[in-house]
Amino acid sequence: MHILFITDNFPPETNAPASRTYEHAREWIRLGHKVSVLTCVPNFPYGRVYDGYRNRAFQHELMDGINVYRVWSYMAENKGFARRVLDFCSFMVSSIFWSPRIRGVDVVIATSPQFFAGVAGYVISRMKRRPFILEVRDLWPEQIATLGVITENNIIYRLLAWMARYMYHHCDQLVTVGEGYQDQIARGYGIKRDRINVIPNGILPELFRKSGTREAFRSKMGWKDKFIVLYLGTHGMSQKLEIILEAAEILRDMKEVYFVFVGDGAEKQRLVNMKKEKKLDNCLFLPMQPKEKVPCFYEAADVCIVPLRCCNLFLGNYPSKMFEAMAMECPIILSAAGKSAELLERADAGNVVQPEAPGELARAIKYFFYSPVERKEKGKNGRRFVLNHFTRAFWAKKYIAIIEKLVSGDAEYENITCDRCSS
Repeated sequence: MHILFITDNFPPETNAPASRTYEHAREWIRLGHKVSVLTCVPNFPYGRVYDGYRNRAFQHELMDGINVYRVWSYMAENKGFARRVLDFCSFMVSSIFWSPRIRGVDVVIATSPQFFAGVAGYVISRMKRRPFILEVRDLWPEQIATLGVITENNIIYRLLAWMARYMYHHCDQLVTVGEGYQDQIARGYGIKRDRINVIPNGILPELFRKSGTREAFRSKMGWKDKFIVLYLGTHGMSQKLEIILEAAEILRDMKEVYFVFVGDGAEKQRLVNMKKEKKLDNCLFLPMQPKEKVPCFYEAADVCIVPLRCCNLFLGNYPSKMFEAMAMECPIILSAAGKSAELLERADAGNVVQPEAPGELARAIKYFFYSPVERKEKGKNGRRFVLNHFTRAFWAKKYIAIIEKLVSGDAEYENITCDRCSS
C-alpha cells in the first residue's frame, strides 16, 4: 500500500508525535509498504527553522525510505494561543493545496494533537477518494479548556468542538493512544466502539537500552556523587511541573538529591523563575536534547518523575516518557491517576503517588533514595515489561492490520484494542 500520513511534527523534531510517526512509518516500510509524510519544516518548539532547512512552499526529502514532503507554514513558538492557531491553519491550507502532488495514495492518515491537521487529512482523503484514519493523541478541545486556555462558552471552543464531532463521525476509523480515550470518545460523542482502535505508545529497543556510559556521563555532568531525580519532556501546562519544584524545596536539606529538568515548553520560563525565587540550588534546567542523547539522561538518573495534572481528562493517558524510562531500567515515580497508574503497578516498575501532591512526591523520592536494591529491581521489571508488551515494531504491525482491512474493505473488520494494557 501507499500510505499518506499528515502531521505537523516530524524529525528532526523530537517530540512524541514526531517520534511516533517516524517510527511507525519506518516499520511499515520494513513490512513492504510505501509511506509518504506530509508535514512542515521543522521548527518545534521555538517557531524557528532548524539549521539546514528553508521554509519554502513545497520540498521533498527521503528519510530512511520515507518520502517526506514539507510545505510552507506560518511558524509560532509553542506558547500562547492565537499565533499557534494561525500556525495550525496555515499548515492545514498548505497541505490541502499541495496534496495533489502526492499521487497513487491508498489511504490517508492524520494525527492530532491539533485537529487542523485532521481537517486537512479529511479533505485530502475526499479529494483522492481514499479512506481516512484519524489519530487522536490528545482530546481537543477538551484539553485546552481544562488547562484554562479558553472557556467552553468561547466561540473558538464551540468551533473546535463542532470540528471534533464532525471528524469523529466522518472518518473511516479512529486510532487512540489508550483505552481511556477510546471510552471518552465513545461515550462523549456517540461513536461506535468498533470504529475506535487503541495503538499505544512504545519504544525502539535498539535506541532505549543501557550503553554502559552511566558513570562517564555523570562525571561529565558533575553528578558523580548526586542522587539524580530526572524529569525529561515537555514543560507544559499538562504536566504541573511546579510540584517537582515544591518537592525539591521540601528535600533541600538532603544535599545528595539533585533535580534535573530536561526539555522545553510554554511553562519553562515560569518554572525557572520559580526556582530562582525559592533559591533552589538543588535544581538544574537543561535545554531540549537530540533524540539520540535522551537515553544517556535516563541511564544517568537514579529515578525519574512522570507527572500529570489532576483532572479526569488525563485519566486515559499513557505518557510516552513512561515507556522510555522503563526501557532504560530507570524506576519511575508516577504522579498521576488512571490508566497510567494501573499500567505502572502492573509492570511493578516504580511507585505511584497522588497527582499534584508535592509532599507525597518528596516522600517517594526519599524512599527510593534509601532503597537501592528496590530501585534496581523495579528498573529491571520495567525493561522486561516494555520488551514484552510495548515495542514500536509490535504495535506498528497491529496498526498496519487496521489499515489493510480498511483499504481492502473487509466486511468482518474488528477493531484492535490494547489487550496488553489491560491484562
